Amino acid sequence: MSFLNDFPHVRQYDGDLGWLIRKCGSVITAVEALEEWKNSSQATIDGLNAILNMIRAGNLPADIAAGIKEWIVNNFYDIVGDMAKMVFFGLTDSGYFVAYIPESWDDIDFKTTGWDITLAIQPEYGHLVLEY
Repeated sequence: MSFLNDFPHVRQYDGDLGWLIRKCGSVITAVEALEEWKNSSQATIDGLNAILNMIRAGNLPADIAAGIKEWIVNNFYDIVGDMAKMVFFGLTDSGYFVAYIPESWDDIDFKTTGWDITLAIQPEYGHLVLEY
């Protein structure tokens, strides 16, 4: 019977009814605050869920579609330049063959056989060689 030896009561939280009531009161206050926030935010949440359901159904709202289109127009070349591995070939105004190489290909060297590289497998002039 250890509880008889603890008199006067020194354990603060085991049987302190006032402490329990204060804790329950603070929990009730927190729950009421959360309920108030939920009720005030419910319209926004419902609107976002409606937009999400439209997107899932394949119906993109006009303002979102316009925003996405504007973002793509503003960022397309940066995305393609960073991700795509494309080289464009053409002719200059003076008739020379030219290759337009993205900056993301800095570690690749473009050479031409017979001009700046000699290969036993392709001794002919004019083969494009990519070195990395």
